[in-house]
Amino acid sequence: MSWDDADYVYENLMIQSFDSGRLFQMATSFYAGNWHPITWFSHALDYALFEANPWGHHLTSVLMHCVNVFLVFVLFQRLLFLAKTKFSPSNIFWGGIAAALLFGLNPLRVESVVWVSQRKDLLCALFVLTCYLTYLSYANDSESRFSRYRYSGVLFLFLCAVASKPMAVTVPVILLLMDVYPLRRFSLNAVLEKIPLFLISLGLSLMTLRAQGQAGAVVSAEQLGLADRWLNAVRGIIFYPLKTLWPVNLTALYPFPSVLTPLSMWFCGSLLLILACTTFCIWQYRKGKSFWLVAWFYYLVSILPVLGIIQVGGQAAADRYTYLPTISFFLLSGLGLVCLARTLRQSVFSRFLLGGCVTVVIVGLTSMTQKQVKVWADDETLWRNAVQVFPDRMPRARLFLGWAYLDQNRLEEAEIEFQTALRINSVYAKAHNGLGVVEYRRGRLQSAEIKFKQALALDSKSAKAYNGLGLVAFGGGRLKSAEKYFMKALALDSEFSEARNNLGLVLLSLGQYFEAETQYLKSLAKERDSVEIRNNLGLLYSRQGRLKEAESQYLAGLSVDFEFSGLHFNLANLYRAQGRINEALEGYKRSIRINAHWAMPHNQLGEVYWKLRMLEKAESEFIAAIEIDPQNESANKNLLLLRSEAGKTE
Repeated sequence: MSWDDADYVYENLMIQSFDSGRLFQMATSFYAGNWHPITWFSHALDYALFEANPWGHHLTSVLMHCVNVFLVFVLFQRLLFLAKTKFSPSNIFWGGIAAALLFGLNPLRVESVVWVSQRKDLLCALFVLTCYLTYLSYANDSESRFSRYRYSGVLFLFLCAVASKPMAVTVPVILLLMDVYPLRRFSLNAVLEKIPLFLISLGLSLMTLRAQGQAGAVVSAEQLGLADRWLNAVRGIIFYPLKTLWPVNLTALYPFPSVLTPLSMWFCGSLLLILACTTFCIWQYRKGKSFWLVAWFYYLVSILPVLGIIQVGGQAAADRYTYLPTISFFLLSGLGLVCLARTLRQSVFSRFLLGGCVTVVIVGLTSMTQKQVKVWADDETLWRNAVQVFPDRMPRARLFLGWAYLDQNRLEEAEIEFQTALRINSVYAKAHNGLGVVEYRRGRLQSAEIKFKQALALDSKSAKAYNGLGLVAFGGGRLKSAEKYFMKALALDSEFSEARNNLGLVLLSLGQYFEAETQYLKSLAKERDSVEIRNNLGLLYSRQGRLKEAESQYLAGLSVDFEFSGLHFNLANLYRAQGRINEALEGYKRSIRINAHWAMPHNQLGEVYWKLRMLEKAESEFIAAIEIDPQNESANKNLLLLRSEAGKTE
C-alpha cells in the first residue's frame, strides 16, 4: 500500500538500520506525527529480517494478531475465575474460545492486521492485554512478596503500550474499572496506586498533541467546529457497536454525515441508544450484575481518545479504532454463551444446536473477513471499494483512486476521479493538482500550468503544485523558472524527494554538475531503491565522463527494477560509447521489449545496425521510430541518409 506504508516502512530510512543514531531517532523523534518508539523498533526488526519484502511484514502482523486473540482467551478465563462464578471449567473454556474467535475473525480486525502501517494497533493491544493480566495477578495477591515486581511489570507494560500507540492512555481508568469488578477492591488506595500510571498518561497525551500539531494533523476549530465534533462523537459511540454487530460496507475512510444536527436521525438515535444502554447497565448493576456496567464503561473510556473531540485527520471514524475498545463486547458474548450452555445443560440437542449456531456465525465472519482482506490487495482495489460505498461523499477517496490510476498511467480514469472529487468539493486543491499531473503527462503544458496554479490559489503551501509548475517550466525549456519552482517546493517540504530529483535534472541541464550530484545524493539517501534517481545519477556521471560510476548506478537501478526501460536504454548508450557494441545491442532490444512505444531506442538500435552494415535491420528500426513519433528529427534524418547511401530514393 502507498497509504502511509511508504512513510512507515519502505521509504523510512530511520527503520532501515540499527545504528546508534537511528535508534536514538526512533526513541526521540516525532516522525509521521507520533511518538511511538516501540512501533519503530518493530518495523526496524522486520526490515532487518525481510527488508522491503511485504510478506515478512504481513507475517509478523498476522502472528501478532494471533497472540492477541490468545490473550483475549486467557483474559476471559482469568476474569471469570476472579469473578468467582459457578460456571463449569468446560463451559468457561469454550466460552473463552468463542469470545476469542469472535474477536479475532471479525472483519473490523482486517484494517489493523493487513495494513502494515497499523502495526501500532497490534503492538499496543499486545502490551495492553498483558498489562491487564499482570495487573489482575498483582491485585489478586497484592500482599505477597512478589507484588512489587508485578506492579513494576504493570508500569513497564503500560509504558510499552503507550510507546506503541498513544491510544493506551486510558489504561489507568480501565484498571480502576477492574478494581470495581471483578476484583471488588475499589478504594482510595486503589486510586492512589494508579497515580504513576496517570502521570504517564498525562505526559504521553501532551506529547502526542504536540507531535500531531507539528505534523499538521490536528484539525482546527475553524475547519471543524466544536459542536460538530461533539455531535459526531455521540454518533461514533453507537457507530462502532453497530459495525461490530453487522460488519458490512467497511471502508478505509468514513465521511462525516452529510447532515448532523441535534435534530438529525443519527444524533437523536445514537443519543437514545446511549441512554438506553447506560440505563440498562445501571439497572443490572443494582441487581448485582456489575459486569454489564463495567463492560459498557470499558468501551466508553477506551473509545474516548478516537471519538474526534480532538480531531486528528479528516475521517469521521475508522475500523482500526475498534481493536481494543470492542473487546468487552466479545467478552460479554462469550459470557452469554456460557450462561446459555449452563441453562441448556440438561438438553443435549439444545447444546448441539447452540454449538451449531456459534459455528455458523464464526464461519460467516471468516468468509466476510476473507472478502475484506481482498479489499486491501492494492491501492486501486482499496479506494475503488471506498467510492463504491460512498460514491458522492468522499473526495479524498476519489483523489487516492485517481492517483492509483496515475501510477498505472491510466490518464482518462484518473481525470474522471479528480473531476468527481472537485464536483464533491470544488475547493479541493489536491484534486486540481492531480488534474495538472494528468495534463502534464498528456504533454499539454499550458493546461497543466493552469491546473497547478489553481491548486496554489487554494493552497499556497502545496509543495506538489510547485513541483508541477517546475515540471511544466522544465518541459518548456524555462530552466531558471523550473529551478525556482523546485526550490520553493523543497522550502515547503525538505523531504520531498521527487522535487529534489527534479531539481537535480534542472541543474544537470544547466551544466551545474556538482550541485546536481548533491541533490541526487540527498534524494538517494532518502530513497535508496529509487530507480529514477539511479538513472539520473547515471546520466550525470556519463556526461562527466565518469563511465564506471555511471554503469554502477544503472546496474544498481536494474537490480531493483529490471523492467525499467530507461535504464536499459541509457546503459546501452554507455556501452555504445565504450565500444561494447554487442552489449549495447542487447540493451536497446531490452528497452524496446519493455516499452515498444518509445521511439528513441528504435532509432539508436538502427544506428548500431547501420554501423554494423546490417542495413535492412537499420532501416526497419528507423521506420519503427518514425511510426511511433513522426516528428522524430533524428530518425527521419537517419532514414533519409541510409536510403541515400544505399542508392534508394523516395
